[in-house]
Order: sequence, then C-alpha cells, then structure tokens
Amino acid sequence: MLQLTKTKGAVILGTRPEIIKMQPVMKELESRREIDLKFIHTGQHYDYNMSTVFIKELELPSPDIFLNVKSDLPGAQLSKIIARSEKAIRKLKPTAVLVLGDTNSALGAALATAKMKLPLGHVEAGCRSFDRNMPEEQNRVLVADLATHHFSPTANCRQNLLREGISGEAIHLTGHPIADLLEGIQNVIDDGAIRKYELTKNEYYLVTLHREENVENLDRLKNILTAVSSISERNKVIFPVHPHTMKSIRKYHLMKYIRNCIIIEPVGYLTGLALIRNARMVLTDSGGIQQEAAILGTPCLTLRTITEWIETVEKGFNLLAGYETERILQTVEQINREWRRIKENLEKQHYLFGKPPIAPKIADIVETMDTSTSL
Repeated sequence: MLQLTKTKGAVILGTRPEIIKMQPVMKELESRREIDLKFIHTGQHYDYNMSTVFIKELELPSPDIFLNVKSDLPGAQLSKIIARSEKAIRKLKPTAVLVLGDTNSALGAALATAKMKLPLGHVEAGCRSFDRNMPEEQNRVLVADLATHHFSPTANCRQNLLREGISGEAIHLTGHPIADLLEGIQNVIDDGAIRKYELTKNEYYLVTLHREENVENLDRLKNILTAVSSISERNKVIFPVHPHTMKSIRKYHLMKYIRNCIIIEPVGYLTGLALIRNARMVLTDSGGIQQEAAILGTPCLTLRTITEWIETVEKGFNLLAGYETERILQTVEQINREWRRIKENLEKQHYLFGKPPIAPKIADIVETMDTSTSL
C-alpha cells in the first residue's frame, strides 16, 4: 500500500466543527513518513474563540496557508474560498486534498480541487437531512458529486451515497473520526469546569444555537428562546452564545428571554465537552453536538424538524423537537420522564459512529490517492 514517493496531502478546513472532527485524521497523517501534510485554513470562522483556540487545544499544526475569507454573503464567501483555495493548491502542489462535512469551506475547496483534476477525499460523506433548503445539505450533496473518495461514518451514510449513484468502490465505510477524538480525550476532559459556573452534574440544561434557519428567523428564534426562558425559571440553563446568534438576539431585541440563563461566550473544546457530558440534557441545533452527546452519554433535544444523524433518533436518545415553543417544552418533559431509560440506552450504543481507531483507515486510503485517480 505504501508508495515510493511521498503523498503530499492537503487538508482544507475553515470552521470550528471541521477542525475538531478532522483532528484525528490530521494527527495520523502528520505521524506518517509517507505523507507530507499541508494545512490550508480558509478563515471562514475568523473569531479566535471559534477557530484558533481549537487548533491550539487539539495540538494541531499551524496552517501553512491562511486564506482569510471571513464572513460574507454566501455567494461572495464561496467565490473567495474557491479562488483562494485554487491559489493555495497551486502553491503547495498537493497530490490529494481532503475536506470534511458540509461547509462553504468544504464546497469551495472541493470545487477548486476538482477543477484542477486532483483526487478529493470527503470525510463525513453521505450524511443527509434530505432538506435541500438547508445550506449544509446543498453543500454536502455537491461535494459528493465532486469527490473521488468518500469516507462514510455509518452504514446509513453509505446507503445514501449508493442511492445517489456513487460507485461502491469509491465509498469507504470507515466510521467517523470524532469517535477517535472522544475516545482519546475522555480521560482529560475536566469535569471540574462545570464548577466554574456553579453547576451540578445532571442538574442543568445546556443550550447551543447557531443555524441560519433558526437564528435569522425572528419567529423561530423567539419561540426557541421563549422555551429556554420557561426552562430557566425552574432549572439552571447554561448558554454559550455563538456570535452570530447574539447578533440576532440583539437585533430582534430578545435579550429578555435569556436573562435567567448563564450566558457565556463560546468555550474551548474540552470545556464544551465537560458541559455536554455533565448536563441533564442538551438542547441544540448543531449536528456535531448531536454526535458528541450520543458518544458522551447525554440525552439530546434537537431544535430542528430533521437531522442528518438519523441514527441517533432511531436509537431513541436524540429527539427532534422543532422550533415551536410548546413542542420543545413537551419534548423536554418527555426526556425527563424517560431519562433513566435513555441513559441506559446510550451506554449500549458506544460505537454508533464506528469503533476506534478510525483515522488510520482513512490515512491508509489517502496514501493510495494520486493524480491518476479518475474524476
């Protein structure tokens, strides 16, 4: 499987979730003598707390090239990612490129890679919400059309790709690298972090909210925050507020709905995991946190009507509550009634996203990717 010449692999990322989820793969690639790893950061998340802190905390190399695209209208941002990724690829001359997930960074880098006729690996390939109104769904489907190697985290994801006409030979059922990361760092998660906020294990609710369809829609955002306000009247609620979300809360004059919550800025990854692991439940619209909650054993209420991680719903420990106030509160009550059963079920599903080690499986395939790969 080893090549006579080094594979120069470029990993192109731009957001906090991508950096977190790709960490095990990057560390594995970095450790291999047969691979010369290059890291291109698009700068899609340019706030320190949303990106750079995670690079340091997860002991990743500094980017070889930083594209500095920043926030913009979707089309404008995507066009900058495409153009700047192409320049970076031409400069670094990789023999293969890896992207992850469903961001503008993933799609822009994928388009630049495909136009240059280089092999493209897509990590987290095949997860689908089947809602083409979601920007993330648009992105992940388009990346699938461009990729030459699809690294699927679950059997369901593999089936999605097969239904879309992707050749079975191009799909690799590897599991998800987030399972490697959480297995490797569970023992270093400092549960003492919750004491900083005067929280007690299993007695507080964690809220995260960032998706465009929720935070840029006044009615949805108001409904969700009304539910959060009701919960916070009787329970401790901690809410690390995404900068985009806080901007909308202030724009729509909704601060009164979160006055009883513990409002904090986005936290480091290990602190975030401690908050997830010790919460009674998580209320979130994040795909990544749905995964992390499942692996860490915490019931999850998803503030959406659909999810790309249908496996967590089918197993009964992630409930889709949508964005209507009453439905959210009813789902909170349901989770509380069934809390012990859900916790027991979570303990039985430890390898829902694959059994570690997973990153070496991906790295083995990266070593075989070269410019002869057919697009």
